[in-house]
Amino acid sequence: MDKILREERRYITNLCKKIKASGCNVLLIQKSILKESVNDLALQMLAQLKIMVIKEIPREDIPFILKSLGCTPIVDIESFSKEKLGYAEIVEEKNFCNEKIVTFGGIKNIPKKTATIVVRSSNKILLDEAVRSFHDALCVIRSLVRRRFLLGGGGSVEIEISTILKQFSKSITGLDSYCINAFAGTLEIIPYTISENAGLEPIETVSTLRKKHKEGKKFIGIDARKGVLTNMLKENIVSPLLVSTSIFNVSIEFAIQILKIDNILES
Repeated sequence: MDKILREERRYITNLCKKIKASGCNVLLIQKSILKESVNDLALQMLAQLKIMVIKEIPREDIPFILKSLGCTPIVDIESFSKEKLGYAEIVEEKNFCNEKIVTFGGIKNIPKKTATIVVRSSNKILLDEAVRSFHDALCVIRSLVRRRFLLGGGGSVEIEISTILKQFSKSITGLDSYCINAFAGTLEIIPYTISENAGLEPIETVSTLRKKHKEGKKFIGIDARKGVLTNMLKENIVSPLLVSTSIFNVSIEFAIQILKIDNILES
């Protein structure tokens, strides 16, 4: 038993020395499924070598850390080299509202600019809602960066496309005409739903909206806050172009997949 312990100590000592030899003085360790992925002996030796250890880092946080620090993940001690390390002038642990956080300052050679936002709330439900809302806002910004175009909201886009498709379906014959007309009808579900949520009469609202668009008023949509039909651009009710195109692409692909089903097996 003593021989096994001596071999363990020697092996861990060699690992810690290799880490120190690479020039690393802050070690970030990903959270492992193992209960004790890093034992106390290794932590003690790393502390003696003046290497700061930050462990139990969630897997989903690793990509963000790599982008922020400009380092490369290392899975094998033999590939531990100075070229894969990041650089920061200061790394310290701070207390923030009774919570411990680790901050990195003076980072050099940042490949991509990143930012950390701390979200706090009185309970978990509100916290999850705040995080979800913030994520939705980031998705909107990402959509605008990818395709820098805005469309009117309030169902104005859907009812305009529906009107154009219905007119086009009348100019052709056969099965294509029925398919296009049916697809155009389904697009009216979106303004129908918006009018319901706004407390309006959906059938009357959609009919009026359809009439306005046939008159050439393309930007007329439903203002759910005021409960009226108005110009969406003047009211600053807009949505990114990428969102609408993604909705159309996914819905069409889903419809095609449904039509390809030959049989339905009941469970």
